[in-house]
Amino acid sequence: MASTLSNPSSRSGSTLPPFPDDIPIASLVTISLRELERSTSNLEHEDLFSAAKSLGFFYLNLQGTTEGEKLLKQADTLFDLMNKFFSLPAEEKAKYDFAAKKIYYGYKGIGKEVVDGKGTRDKNELYNISKDDILSVTDPLPAPAVITANRAFLASYINTNTSILTTLFASLSTSLGLPPDTFASIHKPTASSGCHVRFISAPPQEASTRSTALGEHTDFGSLTILLNRLGGLQVQLPGTDEWVYVRPVPGCAIVNLGDAMVKFSGGILRSNLHRVVSPPGEQANEVRRSLVYFSRPEHDVVLTRLRGGLVDELGQGEVEDGGVSTREWLARRHIGRKVEFFKGKESWEGSMGTEARPRL
Repeated sequence: MASTLSNPSSRSGSTLPPFPDDIPIASLVTISLRELERSTSNLEHEDLFSAAKSLGFFYLNLQGTTEGEKLLKQADTLFDLMNKFFSLPAEEKAKYDFAAKKIYYGYKGIGKEVVDGKGTRDKNELYNISKDDILSVTDPLPAPAVITANRAFLASYINTNTSILTTLFASLSTSLGLPPDTFASIHKPTASSGCHVRFISAPPQEASTRSTALGEHTDFGSLTILLNRLGGLQVQLPGTDEWVYVRPVPGCAIVNLGDAMVKFSGGILRSNLHRVVSPPGEQANEVRRSLVYFSRPEHDVVLTRLRGGLVDELGQGEVEDGGVSTREWLARRHIGRKVEFFKGKESWEGSMGTEARPRL
């Protein structure tokens, strides 16, 4: 059955400073992937549904399952690959910055996005690797040799995430009183979508000038699977202005719901505000790197309330022809935060998601 873990540490944290014990942290429920796959009772599914409705964040224990253990091992390899990518010369990485072409994938350097309506610059660099590119749904984008040499491994990693996501989608579909394949049927890996792998790197900040590395936001898509080894992720507790850290847990991914799940469920499910700040305590002196997989509905899917089950009974919002396509939603959420297209408060507010409150 699900539980709330206390005092966990980083999975590979033997050489990293410990996460401090004296700061407020989010009490995320831990969901067992193994129990979701084989449980003969409904308790694990009920706990997942409760977490998805309340905070929209939970730990997913990957241990003890074939796909979960595979993901943890693949993540170790990808952290090494990530280190190699971010160690490339700045001018080499800049060759793969496609923001001016309004392409979401590729490299983003530090300070290339804004974190608020005032235009404050972000403090992390990242590299987005398109699922469509790696699985040959679309033609490949130019990429450095460290990426092109590992396309087959990246494809395997994407497939492992897809398998785990299918289990989560089936549980949430069933809990909503919908057919088990409802969500999986609009997240087919062979269809064009915005799913992608993301490498994130944030260098240490000077203590006197520390600020938000990535501004408050809700995720664009459906489910996000995050593997990290240092703190820095914060969630805002619902109904408050309080921000608390999410502590990394060994053997677990941090999973959160995105805007698409809110729209599909008519607001039953939650996409919660979160942000990234400097890691706490002595961890602030380390380079923070994270590995993320973002699952998003197929591009042509309309983000509107589904029909049936609890969604008909309790859901609110758009139905039938209401809403926008996933492709349109991604473009609106993405463009307003890029420095090249930022136009002040108006474009900042236009880039906000289902839970964000307009503010400077």
